[in-house]
Amino acid sequence: MAEETIEQTSEQTAAAAKKQGAPRGLSNWLSKVDEAGEMGFRQLLTHLPFVLFLVVLAVLHIANNHLADHYVRSTAKTEKELKNLRWEYMTTTADLMKQSRQSEVAKLVEPTGIKPLRIPPNVIERK
Repeated sequence: MAEETIEQTSEQTAAAAKKQGAPRGLSNWLSKVDEAGEMGFRQLLTHLPFVLFLVVLAVLHIANNHLADHYVRSTAKTEKELKNLRWEYMTTTADLMKQSRQSEVAKLVEPTGIKPLRIPPNVIERK
């Protein structure tokens, strides 16, 4: 008789869970929590180290992503600066090469009265 009553109540609980759309395992777990009261709290304390471990992993993952983004931005900024310095170097080198030509030097010193030689220099030998 008692077994029939238990089977009927479990079938009624399963039917009620189907009507409500709740999974069968969830309804069993909720009924255990309702019966014991403290079962949920005990399970929470039992799984607390694992939950804390997961939280620490999540924080480390977020921090790692932020650090990686910082390095990527820093690298891009340095590459851009290097590119600008390279262009500046090339421009300065080209200007210096242009200013060191004989014709440019002659133009710069012409106001002082110095003129370029038209004949090659004489070699003086000493005995």
